[in-house]
Amino acid sequence: MNKRLFKKLVSLLICIAVFISLMGCSSNQDAKQSQIELIDQAGRTVTLEQPAQKIVSCYYITTYATLSLGISDRLVGIEKKANSRPIYKMANGKLLDLKQVGSLKELNIEAIAELKPDLVLMPLKLKEKAQILTDLGIQVLIVNPETHEQLVEMLKLIGKACGVEEKAKELTDYYQKQKDKMAKTSNQKTQSVYMGSNSAYLETAPGTMYQSILIETAGGKNVAEELDGNYWTQVSYETLLKMNPDMIVIPSGASYSVQDVLNDSQLKSLKAIQEKNVYQMPKGIEEWDSPIPSGILGTMWLYSLLHHDIYPYDAFIKDVQDFYKTFYGFDIDESLLKNS
Repeated sequence: MNKRLFKKLVSLLICIAVFISLMGCSSNQDAKQSQIELIDQAGRTVTLEQPAQKIVSCYYITTYATLSLGISDRLVGIEKKANSRPIYKMANGKLLDLKQVGSLKELNIEAIAELKPDLVLMPLKLKEKAQILTDLGIQVLIVNPETHEQLVEMLKLIGKACGVEEKAKELTDYYQKQKDKMAKTSNQKTQSVYMGSNSAYLETAPGTMYQSILIETAGGKNVAEELDGNYWTQVSYETLLKMNPDMIVIPSGASYSVQDVLNDSQLKSLKAIQEKNVYQMPKGIEEWDSPIPSGILGTMWLYSLLHHDIYPYDAFIKDVQDFYKTFYGFDIDESLLKNS
C-alpha cells in the first residue's frame, strides 16, 4: 500500500471515529434531555428515564389520582381493600383484579419488587420503606396530600412522572375555576357549619384541618375553627350546644346517619336540629370531605346547600356528572347524588 493511499485510509478512519463519538455524545445528550427529574413531597429527587408505564400505588389517594388523570390502566399493583372503594368498580373494574401490595400498616416489599414497576406511588407515612425499594433500583414518588395546595402539587408531580402534565393542568385549572366562582359570593350572609367525623358526631374538625378550609371555601364559617388540634377533636354535648351551628354536615363515610343526629334528644335545642338543617354528603362514590382529586365536589356540594339560590342542587348534579365524565371517563349514577 503506497503512502498516499495509507494517509487517505487513516484520515477516513479518523473521520469515522469522530462521527461515532459525536453521535454518542448526541445520544447521551438526548437521553439526558428526555429524563424526567422531579422533587417529591418528601424532598427527594426522583429520576425517570421516560414517563412511567408500569405503576404500583400503595395508597388509595394515589390510585384515585391515576383514575382522574386517565392512567389507571398503567397500574400493575394496588393497595389493600380495593373492594371497599366503589369508585374503582365504576371507573375501571380491572383494578379489583390487580395484585394488592399492602397498606400503611403492612407493605409487601417483595410483592412490589416482583411486579417490576417503573414507579411506585407512596404516602409520606411509608417514607422509610421507600429507601428499600430505591436500593432495589425501583423509583418511588412520595406524596403528602394533606391540604388542597398539596393535592394540586401531588397531581402535578404524578402528571409529570407519567407524561400527562396537560391532563393534570386541566384538572387543577378546574379546581381554580370552581374556587373563583365560589369566592364571588363571599359578601353573602355566612352560615355557621359544624362537621362531624366518620366515627362520631361528637368529633369535629378544628381550624387546621382540610375540612375546615372546605367549609370556608364554600362560604360557611366553621364553628370549631378555634379548637386546638390538627385532627378530629372530641367535643361534649355542652360545647356543641354553645356552638349552636346553623347547619350540621355528616361525611359520606360516617357510621351514623342524619336521623341519628336528628333523634338525639340532647341536641334538640340546636338551631340546626330544629330547622332540620342536617345533611350527609352523597355516599357510595368517594370521600368528598378529603383531599382527593374529586374533593372539590365536596366543597361545591356544601356551597350548593349554603347558597342554593345562586347554585341550585340540580346545577350541582350536572357539574358532578360532567366532572366524572371528563376526568374519570364514566357516567355517574344520578341516584347516588341525592341529598340525605
